[in-house]
Amino acid sequence: MMRILLLTLAYIVATCNAAAAAQMSVGLRQRMLTPIVVGVRRATMNSSQQRYATKSDLIQPSVTSVSRGGTAICDSKPPVKLLQWAYAAAGMATTAGWGTMAYTTIRDNQPAGAMMPCWQHPVFARIGAMSAASLILGSFASLAATCCESDAESWEELGDSSPSFRRQNLALATTGVASSLWVRFADVVTKIPGSNPVASHQSYSGIMQSRLIGAYGSAGLLGALVWARCLPEDSRNPLTWPKRIGDGVSKAIVSIAPKDVNDPVQVKYALITSSMLIFTGMQTVCNMPVSVIPSWTSRRLSRAFPIYTFLGAVTAFDLKEATENGRILVDKNYRYLSSGIKGFGALYLGARAGAICFDPSFPEHFGMVNQVPGLAVAAMLMVGLTLRSDER
Repeated sequence: MMRILLLTLAYIVATCNAAAAAQMSVGLRQRMLTPIVVGVRRATMNSSQQRYATKSDLIQPSVTSVSRGGTAICDSKPPVKLLQWAYAAAGMATTAGWGTMAYTTIRDNQPAGAMMPCWQHPVFARIGAMSAASLILGSFASLAATCCESDAESWEELGDSSPSFRRQNLALATTGVASSLWVRFADVVTKIPGSNPVASHQSYSGIMQSRLIGAYGSAGLLGALVWARCLPEDSRNPLTWPKRIGDGVSKAIVSIAPKDVNDPVQVKYALITSSMLIFTGMQTVCNMPVSVIPSWTSRRLSRAFPIYTFLGAVTAFDLKEATENGRILVDKNYRYLSSGIKGFGALYLGARAGAICFDPSFPEHFGMVNQVPGLAVAAMLMVGLTLRSDER
């Protein structure tokens, strides 16, 4: 999987460099190539063809160019088949990385001497954490589906083939970078206050750290490269990207409200988008015990879970727009995104029900959650919206 992903990244970088090198004036290219091309064409023509051939007939461009402001822009056809495999590999690698984090962080002796109260306790905690895997797989599957169904002749056309394509790539680039940073600084993020000597719930090093950062970093780089390559030609200057991203985020925030409040599906996804953004903010900037909601993982993964509630917010917003445009039940990529949201809700609520009903350590060993019961119930109610059908 990693080989496929790295080969795809190398190919995308090469095509980006080739396209940049091909941006030269039409007049200069023609003056340089005309004598050679005309000579080759004349040599391959018979006498009758040469008699009636004009100079324009003899000149055949070697690349497909589009003239914009006197500049020839070479935009190669995107390797959609290769991108499908790359997204599949990246999705599996990211899911495996998150599963590794959940398993190795929620267990006994993290840190040494910290024991789970019973075997059910880590089981339901891991199931709740793995609800994020549904969002990861849904996002990568939607991008692969867009590539599968696209007949784009250029990268820009691929970016325009679905309103969610660029946004999902940018979101996955963000989650890849954030996950890599969490792995690198896990000992700081999961530090136990007041411990002496200093102890943390997790600290990766060596091969394990390299593998996790490699998986997350490669997936993030894939999303970033595809996003940048699919931008319109007038937006490919990196200096304009912060403005473009800022404008896009601002527009999305003020567009969260549904266009038609009488459409329950639009309302559903607007509420899910809002709640996911709130969850992301709570877990990122608030102190314990507020930041334990909605993950229920105390200091172990409560600062990593918002990476994927952010992805859930982006996914829900894409589905809200698809509902407004009448595409949610039509386009395959949106069906994958919708399945990812529903899978998240099913696993999350199943884990919460299991912890409450079958974990003998509940509620005594859920100290952080016990301090914010109202937020815990509100989170479960909001996540419950994910299970509603997309039918009106």
